[in-house]
Amino acid sequence: MNKFMVVTRQVIRKNIKSPAYLFSLFFPVLIIAAIALFAFITNKTNQTPTIAITSNNVALRNALVESPTHGDYRVNKAISTERVAEKRLSHEKIDGYLNVTTNGQTVSAVYRQRTNGNSLDSDTLKNNLNTLKLRQAAQQLGLTAKQLQQLFAPASYKTQNVAYQNGVVRRQKSNQQGANLVVAFVVTFLIYMFIAMYTSMIAQETATEKGSHIMEILVSSVSPVTQFFGKVTGMLALIVLQVIITGIAGLIGMQYFNHNISFLGNFSFSQIQPGMVSVLVAYFVLGVMLYTVIAAMLGSMVTRQEEVSQALSPLTTVGMLAYVASFIAVNSNSLLIRIGSYVPFLSQSLMPVRYAVGNAALSEVWVSVAIAAIALVLMTWIACRVYQRHVLDYSNRKHWYQFSRKRRA
Repeated sequence: MNKFMVVTRQVIRKNIKSPAYLFSLFFPVLIIAAIALFAFITNKTNQTPTIAITSNNVALRNALVESPTHGDYRVNKAISTERVAEKRLSHEKIDGYLNVTTNGQTVSAVYRQRTNGNSLDSDTLKNNLNTLKLRQAAQQLGLTAKQLQQLFAPASYKTQNVAYQNGVVRRQKSNQQGANLVVAFVVTFLIYMFIAMYTSMIAQETATEKGSHIMEILVSSVSPVTQFFGKVTGMLALIVLQVIITGIAGLIGMQYFNHNISFLGNFSFSQIQPGMVSVLVAYFVLGVMLYTVIAAMLGSMVTRQEEVSQALSPLTTVGMLAYVASFIAVNSNSLLIRIGSYVPFLSQSLMPVRYAVGNAALSEVWVSVAIAAIALVLMTWIACRVYQRHVLDYSNRKHWYQFSRKRRA
């Protein structure tokens, strides 16, 4: 146990001082800070525009001035004529003005704005103008107040998300699927990012020691099995540390951005489907650890540090393909996607997305998790044996040939 802890601490101490690891550790913080700075600058530069409203119909103008703006613009009520509005616009006192002209039943409007002024989202202004025009036409037709209320009452509209499992409808809350997908995509991206980073780290760790022949000294005092599990445990500790830093940065970012980004303002963790968090945690742990133990095995099979990227390329390619396939799984529940969601090395990206969109039941998810767990135990046993046999092997034969020959032995 003491030797195991020594190897674990050595792996943590060596990598935690690495500039590459420190950069990756605080990369989410840098991203959050950059987005926060961008949002701050955007909010300062894209301020609410100030406009004026003029018209040859005083009643229509007054009604339009008093209409709700929903924060899309501010109206300078003191400006009532087009001549004054044009003068204020030329002196950059306002960002634009709307001139409304009525001619019998015809209503036309022109919005004039400065090219260097704050831009206007004109939807609210157009809706207010159209509503007032309809009210004016309704009054001219002699409609009562009750009839006007019925005329302008909005239609009832809501969205229901449903998924079919074995012909049975499973309904989700209208905002639940969106929340599930956001969390699933964030976690699958983190899984892919961690796979790409930590497979390289642990393989480089082993290949460096082997290439410099330090491994021969280590093996004389610490068994290869102890080294293997010590390195994997050290990497797991580094992963946990990075997950904590990333999680804290993400929570702080959400607290800030929900006031600046409309989508996040409507997002709440209470919208996430029950069981989604435990599913994502299970796939994150199993997926990252499965790739990590295989990378440790591949690192022991190379003879030089320069060969690491070549040895890891099939593994990282599979991880990338699984991540890309997760986007296809959003709109497809084909046979290949369904099969892939049960296959280790692929399921960590496919099954969470299938579950998020309602294409997989929770029972199917846990079957896939069980298969991934069994695969992790089996591959850890195989990787440990291969590591033990290859860690002092400096032959130049092809890796696959070495592996098959040692397995037959």
